[in-house]
Amino acid sequence: MHNQQTGQFAKKDKILPVNLQGKYVGSRGPLYIPPSEQGQPIIFHAGGSPNAHELAGRFANAVIGAAFTIGDARAQRNAFREAAKRYGRDPDEIKYIPGLMTTIAEDRRTALDRRIQLTQHTFRQRISYLQQMLGIPLDAAKLDQPLSKELLADGRPSRYDPRSPHALKIAKEGWSLKDILAHGVIDYHPVIVGPGIEAADHMHAWFEAGAADGFWISPDVHADGIDAFVDEVVPILQERGLFHQDYEGKTLRKHLGAPEQYGIDARIS
Repeated sequence: MHNQQTGQFAKKDKILPVNLQGKYVGSRGPLYIPPSEQGQPIIFHAGGSPNAHELAGRFANAVIGAAFTIGDARAQRNAFREAAKRYGRDPDEIKYIPGLMTTIAEDRRTALDRRIQLTQHTFRQRISYLQQMLGIPLDAAKLDQPLSKELLADGRPSRYDPRSPHALKIAKEGWSLKDILAHGVIDYHPVIVGPGIEAADHMHAWFEAGAADGFWISPDVHADGIDAFVDEVVPILQERGLFHQDYEGKTLRKHLGAPEQYGIDARIS
Protein backbone atom coordinates (compact mmCIF):
# COMPACT_ATOMS: atom_id res chain seq x y z
CA MET A 1 0.00 0.00 0.00
CA HIS A 2 1.20 3.53 -0.86
CA ASN A 3 4.54 2.43 -2.30
CA GLN A 4 6.21 5.76 -2.97
CA GLN A 5 9.13 4.20 -4.83
CA THR A 6 7.00 2.37 -7.42
CA GLY A 7 3.97 4.64 -7.32
CA GLN A 8 1.72 1.68 -6.59
CA PHE A 9 -1.27 2.65 -4.46
CA ALA A 10 -2.58 -0.84 -3.66
CA LYS A 11 -2.16 -4.51 -4.50
CA LYS A 12 -5.19 -5.75 -6.42
CA ASP A 13 -5.05 -9.23 -4.95
CA LYS A 14 -5.33 -7.77 -1.46
CA ILE A 15 -8.54 -5.86 -2.16
CA LEU A 16 -11.73 -7.73 -1.33
CA PRO A 17 -15.06 -6.56 -2.78
CA VAL A 18 -17.82 -5.70 -0.35
CA ASN A 19 -20.90 -6.82 -2.30
CA LEU A 20 -23.17 -6.47 0.71
CA GLN A 21 -26.85 -7.00 0.09
CA GLY A 22 -28.95 -6.89 3.23
CA LYS A 23 -32.64 -6.32 3.81
CA TYR A 24 -32.26 -2.55 4.06
CA VAL A 25 -28.75 -1.75 2.83
CA GLY A 26 -26.84 -2.67 -0.30
CA SER A 27 -23.28 -1.86 -1.35
CA ARG A 28 -21.30 -3.22 -4.29
CA GLY A 29 -17.61 -3.19 -5.07
CA PRO A 30 -14.49 -2.20 -3.14
CA LEU A 31 -14.06 1.27 -1.72
CA TYR A 32 -11.45 3.37 -3.50
CA ILE A 33 -10.03 4.73 -0.22
CA PRO A 34 -7.78 3.02 2.33
CA PRO A 35 -9.30 1.83 5.63
CA SER A 36 -9.36 4.19 8.57
CA GLU A 37 -6.52 3.84 11.03
CA GLN A 38 -9.11 3.60 13.81
CA GLY A 39 -10.82 0.56 12.26
CA GLN A 40 -14.59 0.75 12.29
CA PRO A 41 -15.76 4.38 12.43
CA ILE A 42 -17.07 5.64 15.74
CA ILE A 43 -20.86 5.33 15.99
CA PHE A 44 -22.63 8.39 17.38
CA HIS A 45 -26.29 8.25 18.38
CA ALA A 46 -28.85 10.97 19.10
CA GLY A 47 -32.29 10.50 20.66
CA GLY A 48 -33.56 9.40 24.06
CA SER A 49 -36.64 7.20 23.57
CA PRO A 50 -36.75 3.64 24.97
CA ASN A 51 -36.05 2.33 21.46
CA ALA A 52 -33.09 4.71 21.27
CA HIS A 53 -31.71 3.30 24.51
CA GLU A 54 -31.81 -0.21 23.07
CA LEU A 55 -30.23 0.76 19.76
CA ALA A 56 -27.49 2.84 21.37
CA GLY A 57 -26.98 0.23 24.07
CA ARG A 58 -26.14 -2.33 21.40
CA PHE A 59 -23.99 -0.32 19.03
CA ALA A 60 -23.21 3.31 19.96
CA ASN A 61 -19.82 4.53 21.13
CA ALA A 62 -21.16 7.96 22.03
CA VAL A 63 -24.55 9.61 22.53
CA ILE A 64 -25.33 13.23 21.74
CA GLY A 65 -27.61 14.32 24.56
CA ALA A 66 -30.06 17.16 25.14
CA ALA A 67 -30.53 17.98 28.82
CA PHE A 68 -31.06 21.20 30.76
CA THR A 69 -30.42 20.04 34.32
CA ILE A 70 -27.85 17.86 36.01
CA GLY A 71 -30.59 15.53 37.22
CA ASP A 72 -32.01 15.00 33.75
CA ALA A 73 -28.57 14.53 32.21
CA ARG A 74 -27.56 12.01 34.87
CA ALA A 75 -30.78 10.04 34.32
CA GLN A 76 -30.23 9.99 30.56
CA ARG A 77 -26.60 8.92 30.93
CA ASN A 78 -27.56 6.13 33.34
CA ALA A 79 -30.29 4.89 30.99
CA PHE A 80 -27.80 4.46 28.15
CA ARG A 81 -25.25 2.85 30.43
CA GLU A 82 -27.85 0.36 31.70
CA ALA A 83 -28.83 -0.43 28.11
CA ALA A 84 -25.18 -1.18 27.30
CA LYS A 85 -25.03 -3.56 30.27
CA ARG A 86 -28.09 -5.43 29.00
CA TYR A 87 -26.21 -6.22 25.81
CA GLY A 88 -23.14 -7.48 27.61
CA ARG A 89 -21.06 -4.35 27.14
CA ASP A 90 -18.95 -2.42 29.61
CA PRO A 91 -21.04 0.73 30.32
CA ASP A 92 -17.88 2.83 30.05
CA GLU A 93 -17.86 1.97 26.33
CA ILE A 94 -20.74 4.38 25.73
CA LYS A 95 -20.03 8.08 26.32
CA TYR A 96 -22.86 10.52 27.06
CA ILE A 97 -22.09 13.95 25.57
CA PRO A 98 -24.64 16.72 26.22
CA GLY A 99 -24.62 19.98 24.30
CA LEU A 100 -23.50 23.38 25.54
CA MET A 101 -23.99 26.66 23.67
CA THR A 102 -21.57 29.47 24.46
CA THR A 103 -21.05 33.18 24.08
CA ILE A 104 -17.77 33.86 25.87
CA ALA A 105 -16.82 37.46 26.66
CA GLU A 106 -15.06 39.39 29.41
CA ASP A 107 -18.30 39.99 31.35
CA ARG A 108 -22.01 39.17 31.25
CA ARG A 109 -23.06 42.54 29.78
CA THR A 110 -20.63 42.31 26.88
CA ALA A 111 -21.73 38.74 26.17
CA LEU A 112 -25.43 39.67 26.29
CA ASP A 113 -24.90 42.56 23.89
CA ARG A 114 -23.18 40.19 21.49
CA ARG A 115 -26.04 37.70 21.62
CA ILE A 116 -28.59 40.48 21.22
CA GLN A 117 -26.83 41.60 18.07
CA LEU A 118 -26.82 38.04 16.74
CA THR A 119 -30.32 36.90 17.71
CA GLN A 120 -32.56 39.95 18.18
CA HIS A 121 -34.40 39.19 14.93
CA THR A 122 -36.01 36.23 16.74
CA PHE A 123 -37.10 38.06 19.88
CA ARG A 124 -40.60 39.18 18.89
CA GLN A 125 -41.51 35.68 17.71
CA ARG A 126 -40.14 34.17 20.91
CA ILE A 127 -42.07 36.43 23.29
CA SER A 128 -45.28 34.42 22.93
CA TYR A 129 -43.49 31.19 23.80
CA LEU A 130 -41.61 32.78 26.70
CA GLN A 131 -44.87 33.88 28.28
CA GLN A 132 -46.08 30.27 28.15
CA MET A 133 -42.87 29.19 29.88
CA LEU A 134 -43.28 31.78 32.63
CA GLY A 135 -47.09 31.69 32.91
CA ILE A 136 -47.44 35.50 32.74
CA PRO A 137 -48.41 37.97 29.97
CA LEU A 138 -45.51 39.68 28.19
CA ASP A 139 -45.49 42.77 25.97
CA ALA A 140 -43.25 42.63 22.90
CA ALA A 141 -43.27 46.43 22.79
CA LYS A 142 -41.35 46.55 26.09
CA LEU A 143 -38.24 44.58 25.18
CA ASP A 144 -35.93 47.03 26.94
CA GLN A 145 -37.76 46.91 30.26
CA PRO A 146 -37.43 44.42 33.12
CA LEU A 147 -40.54 42.61 34.31
CA SER A 148 -42.23 44.09 37.37
CA LYS A 149 -42.00 42.35 40.73
CA GLU A 150 -45.79 42.15 40.81
CA LEU A 151 -45.87 40.37 37.47
CA LEU A 152 -43.04 38.02 38.39
CA ALA A 153 -44.81 37.10 41.65
CA ASP A 154 -47.47 35.44 39.51
CA GLY A 155 -44.91 33.57 37.42
CA ARG A 156 -45.01 29.78 37.39
CA PRO A 157 -42.60 27.64 35.34
CA SER A 158 -44.32 25.49 32.75
CA ARG A 159 -44.32 21.81 33.62
CA TYR A 160 -44.15 21.02 29.90
CA ASP A 161 -40.75 22.61 29.27
CA PRO A 162 -37.67 21.74 31.38
CA ARG A 163 -36.11 25.10 30.49
CA SER A 164 -38.85 27.03 32.30
CA PRO A 165 -37.44 27.08 35.88
CA HIS A 166 -34.17 28.54 34.59
CA ALA A 167 -36.03 31.11 32.48
CA LEU A 168 -38.02 32.27 35.53
CA LYS A 169 -34.84 32.43 37.62
CA ILE A 170 -33.18 34.70 35.04
CA ALA A 171 -36.30 36.89 34.82
CA LYS A 172 -36.33 37.36 38.61
CA GLU A 173 -32.74 38.64 38.51
CA GLY A 174 -34.07 41.91 37.06
CA TRP A 175 -32.92 41.67 33.45
CA SER A 176 -34.85 43.34 30.66
CA LEU A 177 -37.08 41.19 28.47
CA LYS A 178 -34.47 41.47 25.73
CA ASP A 179 -31.71 40.35 28.09
CA ILE A 180 -33.76 37.40 29.32
CA LEU A 181 -34.05 36.11 25.76
CA ALA A 182 -30.36 36.84 25.13
CA HIS A 183 -29.53 34.49 28.00
CA GLY A 184 -30.64 31.72 25.66
CA VAL A 185 -33.53 30.51 27.83
CA ILE A 186 -35.33 29.16 24.72
CA ASP A 187 -32.30 27.65 23.03
CA TYR A 188 -31.89 23.93 22.43
CA HIS A 189 -29.16 23.33 25.01
CA PRO A 190 -27.92 25.12 28.13
CA VAL A 191 -26.38 28.46 27.21
CA ILE A 192 -23.42 30.17 28.88
CA VAL A 193 -23.35 33.94 28.31
CA GLY A 194 -20.37 35.50 30.07
CA PRO A 195 -16.77 34.87 31.15
CA GLY A 196 -15.04 31.59 30.40
CA ILE A 197 -15.04 30.54 34.05
CA GLU A 198 -18.85 30.25 33.94
CA ALA A 199 -18.62 27.68 31.15
CA ALA A 200 -15.83 25.86 32.98
CA ASP A 201 -17.88 25.78 36.21
CA HIS A 202 -20.90 24.40 34.33
CA MET A 203 -18.87 21.63 32.72
CA HIS A 204 -17.04 20.85 35.95
CA ALA A 205 -20.28 20.51 37.92
CA TRP A 206 -21.93 18.25 35.36
CA PHE A 207 -18.87 16.05 34.98
CA GLU A 208 -18.36 15.62 38.72
CA ALA A 209 -22.07 14.81 39.17
CA GLY A 210 -21.92 11.95 36.67
CA ALA A 211 -24.09 13.86 34.20
CA ALA A 212 -21.61 13.96 31.31
CA ASP A 213 -18.58 12.17 29.92
CA GLY A 214 -17.78 15.17 27.72
CA PHE A 215 -19.51 18.02 25.93
CA TRP A 216 -20.14 19.04 22.37
CA ILE A 217 -19.77 22.79 22.11
CA SER A 218 -21.85 25.05 19.89
CA PRO A 219 -20.32 28.56 19.95
CA ASP A 220 -22.38 31.52 18.77
CA VAL A 221 -20.14 32.40 15.80
CA HIS A 222 -17.64 29.77 14.71
CA ALA A 223 -15.20 32.33 13.28
CA ASP A 224 -14.25 33.64 16.72
CA GLY A 225 -16.54 31.81 19.16
CA ILE A 226 -14.36 28.70 19.01
CA ASP A 227 -11.24 30.78 19.66
CA ALA A 228 -12.89 32.39 22.68
CA PHE A 229 -13.76 28.97 24.09
CA VAL A 230 -10.28 27.56 23.49
CA ASP A 231 -8.54 30.62 24.93
CA GLU A 232 -10.81 31.31 27.91
CA VAL A 233 -12.36 27.98 28.94
CA VAL A 234 -9.93 25.19 28.04
CA PRO A 235 -7.03 26.54 30.19
CA ILE A 236 -9.30 26.58 33.25
CA LEU A 237 -10.36 22.98 32.62
CA GLN A 238 -6.71 22.01 32.19
CA GLU A 239 -5.74 23.69 35.46
CA ARG A 240 -8.46 21.70 37.23
CA GLY A 241 -7.25 18.44 35.71
CA LEU A 242 -10.47 17.99 33.75
CA PHE A 243 -9.00 18.31 30.27
CA HIS A 244 -5.83 16.84 28.81
CA GLN A 245 -2.72 18.87 28.09
CA ASP A 246 -2.03 16.87 24.94
CA TYR A 247 -3.63 14.06 22.97
CA GLU A 248 -2.62 10.51 23.90
CA GLY A 249 -3.75 8.97 20.61
CA LYS A 250 -4.18 9.87 16.95
CA THR A 251 -7.77 8.79 16.34
CA LEU A 252 -11.21 9.68 17.66
CA ARG A 253 -11.58 6.10 18.85
CA LYS A 254 -8.48 6.52 21.02
CA HIS A 255 -9.63 9.90 22.31
CA LEU A 256 -12.99 8.44 23.40
CA GLY A 257 -11.41 5.37 24.92
CA ALA A 258 -13.59 3.13 22.73
CA PRO A 259 -12.40 -0.48 22.36
CA GLU A 260 -10.65 -1.57 19.19
CA GLN A 261 -13.08 -2.80 16.56
CA TYR A 262 -12.67 -3.77 12.93
CA GLY A 263 -14.74 -5.79 10.52
CA ILE A 264 -18.12 -7.37 11.19
CA ASP A 265 -19.50 -6.74 14.67
CA ALA A 266 -19.36 -10.04 16.56
CA ARG A 267 -22.84 -9.37 17.95
CA ILE A 268 -24.38 -9.43 14.47
CA SER A 269 -25.15 -12.90 13.14
